[in-house]
Amino acid sequence: MFKNLYIYRRYLIGTFWTELRYRYAGTILGFFWVVITPLLEVLIYAVVFSQIINIRSGGERGVSYTLFLTSGLFPFMAFSQVISRGMDAIKSNAMYMRRSLVPSEVFVFKEVLLSGFSFFIYLFLLIPISLIAGNPITWRALLMPVFAIFLLILGFGMSLPLANLRILFPDLGEIIPVILQLWRWTLPIMFTDKNFPAWLRRLMSLNPPYYFIRSFRDVLIEQSVPPVEAWVSMGLWIIFFLIMAHVISGQLRREVKDLL
Repeated sequence: MFKNLYIYRRYLIGTFWTELRYRYAGTILGFFWVVITPLLEVLIYAVVFSQIINIRSGGERGVSYTLFLTSGLFPFMAFSQVISRGMDAIKSNAMYMRRSLVPSEVFVFKEVLLSGFSFFIYLFLLIPISLIAGNPITWRALLMPVFAIFLLILGFGMSLPLANLRILFPDLGEIIPVILQLWRWTLPIMFTDKNFPAWLRRLMSLNPPYYFIRSFRDVLIEQSVPPVEAWVSMGLWIIFFLIMAHVISGQLRREVKDLL
């Protein structure tokens, strides 16, 4: 799988830059939609949950709810983009796959790169949001790009088998977006789980993106390096889904190409 990504690296990088340049072509604001869209979503959630429903961050240092929200919502938004766009990669590039030998993982990984570009812009936006909220930036914030890469790899491991399975089961194109919307509410993104019972926190920690998202808050808000448990969990989930992606995509490669 990674061998194919290396072999087709020139094609991958070339198509990535081409699509990045033309993705927002024809719109008035163009590339600025990458920034405007997440900020609008954050504004809506911040008003609803901090003012109307009166939910607070639960931080020990009185961290603003907006910073608490963005530090969890931005990573999940990027993760959702990887899943939703990566899942459509084979279907949307069916013509190229029929006429060339480029393997499916190259098209899926291109979507990971595009989502990753947006993700790093989100991380850059966290810096002024943190400073405005009165939260100092420490050296631990340098770990955020590491966690971003980890989360993108996790998304790749999930989206590659989904992209293959969607060709066999087209209904996945309607089911997965609904699951992603519901998935958001199973993670402590809009709320804190600090006051939850220990057994419930343990159950929530089994959710694959849990420690990935929590790690962003650890280094940015709590200003501490994530515990060993978080690193082990992230590593195990990445290995598990990459192995699953390799097995499923390998088993379905010929059948998927016949159906395109």
